Amino acid sequence: RISYALTASELEFALETVTSRNETHKFETFCRRLCQGSICPNLRPQSGPEGGGDSKADADSFPVADEISERFYFGDANGGSEEWAFAFSAQKTWSRKVRSDIDGLIATGRKYDRIYFVTSRAARSKDRARIENELTKKHGVPVKILDRAWIVAQIIEERREDLAHNYLSVGQVVEEYSRL
Repeated sequence: RISYALTASELEFALETVTSRNETHKFETFCRRLCQGSICPNLRPQSGPEGGGDSKADADSFPVADEISERFYFGDANGGSEEWAFAFSAQKTWSRKVRSDIDGLIATGRKYDRIYFVTSRAARSKDRARIENELTKKHGVPVKILDRAWIVAQIIEERREDLAHNYLSVGQVVEEYSRL
């Protein structure tokens, strides 16, 4: 069996230093895979030199037949039938970045039912809630901001260290041998 050794502080450091290590593309891939396992499995990545392509989203959901959705999908309800957009950012000024990303997504004219913004930065709960409410009210689309604390909880508490290892190259593989 393979397991992974990773502490919350190691992961937090890796998330804090994504931009200084020029690993924003790795972070976007990591976020998409994490969101697929935690929120909505039917996500497609966007293409382009900086992610997002020209649709402004780093990932978005695609429709899934009800028969498949009811049997196999987990996470938030309606993920198989609604249009959801995901934006991922490691920028230090996350509050400015979330506003510009959401404005850009809305400006495309696509009718999103929900928008998620995932940041590698720590966001105070009070600030996060205020900005979510502000953007939801401004655009008429529910906006959820998921910050470093959410990422760490999903990886460490939910035992998804493999994602951090495989996509961010943090943590160590621990091989466990057992007799049969």
